[in-house]
Amino acid sequence: MNEKNIISNRAVMLVIIVSSLGFFVDLYDIMALSAIGKQSLISIGISNKDGIEDGLKNLQNIQMLGMLIGGFAWGVIGDKYGRLKVLFGSIILYSTFTLLNAWVTTLPQYMLCRFLAGLGLAGELGAGITLVSELMKKERRGLGPAILAGFGVLGAIVAVYVGKWYSWHTVYLVGGTLGFLLLVMRVGVVESGLFTTAKNDQSTKGNFMIILRNKTNLKKFVCILLVGIPGWYCNGVMMQFSDYIAESMGMAIIPDKGTVIVCFFMSLCIGDVLGGFVSQWLRSRKQSIYLFLLSHLVFLTLFFTVGKYSTTLYYSLFAGLGLTVGFVIQLFTLAAEQFGTNIRTLVTSSGLNLIRAWVIPLTFLYTWLNNSFGLLRWQSAALLAFSVATIALLALTQLSETFDNDLNFTNE
Repeated sequence: MNEKNIISNRAVMLVIIVSSLGFFVDLYDIMALSAIGKQSLISIGISNKDGIEDGLKNLQNIQMLGMLIGGFAWGVIGDKYGRLKVLFGSIILYSTFTLLNAWVTTLPQYMLCRFLAGLGLAGELGAGITLVSELMKKERRGLGPAILAGFGVLGAIVAVYVGKWYSWHTVYLVGGTLGFLLLVMRVGVVESGLFTTAKNDQSTKGNFMIILRNKTNLKKFVCILLVGIPGWYCNGVMMQFSDYIAESMGMAIIPDKGTVIVCFFMSLCIGDVLGGFVSQWLRSRKQSIYLFLLSHLVFLTLFFTVGKYSTTLYYSLFAGLGLTVGFVIQLFTLAAEQFGTNIRTLVTSSGLNLIRAWVIPLTFLYTWLNNSFGLLRWQSAALLAFSVATIALLALTQLSETFDNDLNFTNE
């Protein structure tokens, strides 16, 4: 019996390690485009300012489209054929086209590689969270995804530093090589016992209609998407436009965007892990998320009122925002616990990438508020920040507590 427990613990640790590295690669790639997008476009012959700006938008949008499609596709594969199929297939696809990115010579080639790499990346975190959640005992289930995300977030920081010191070709070569090395590590990973048990039953697997045609399931899924907005608003809007926000605040010295990114993600790393321990301490996913969201509102208030007085304060408060959106990984643990084995990967993979896609309408809203109402950039950013945090709090009230849930069930 003890030997079985040791083997089980080793299997769980291996899953956590390789899933953490998978998320590391995921965020490395997402931030790589921000880090070296401009120099890569110049290198392939796009030199005018408008062309570069349009090229970056096209690359980001096509990658996001790939991730959106991939989120649903890998979710279906994970629930029909197994979580491991996603972990292997997604990293092969990502690694291949990230390596090919290093040799593109035209924008259409670049966009095709970004789309297919995004398609591959989409399955990583959702399948990892599902597998870790299903393999761990419920008493400690919140810790696995927290450690997974905490380490994985470091991938964004590494991408910034590699992009700063090396060529854009090297950035993509490193990303693709890391993916193939990760593929080798995954050979020893075991499949979820819950999936193995459920694969031969008569339940419908990987069908999104199970969510759409059931009002209770649909309500839970939509609420999960709404609770996750603040994390990607801070990441995709406030961080990306941090220099413009600082300028509109009247700061004499504009904070360095690269430093803002590092401060945000270093703190997010801590917040992800801390969120897991807080949920274990409180024995509640919801209370942990409430605590982080309320703390997030405090840091938003401080950021928009006193953040302008020094770059040090600006960086520190941005770090506070990163820390407090660490609740998102607990949100996806809660999401995995809300839904049955037959659609669990579909929910986590599609939900994650739909939350990432909030960046598109939020960026549009941010620009629209600036242009249509004459608001200063920091005022538009603040209005949206407090709005999405309030929406998240309201949506969280509609979700049930899942800390002690047994995950051995299906949805019909």
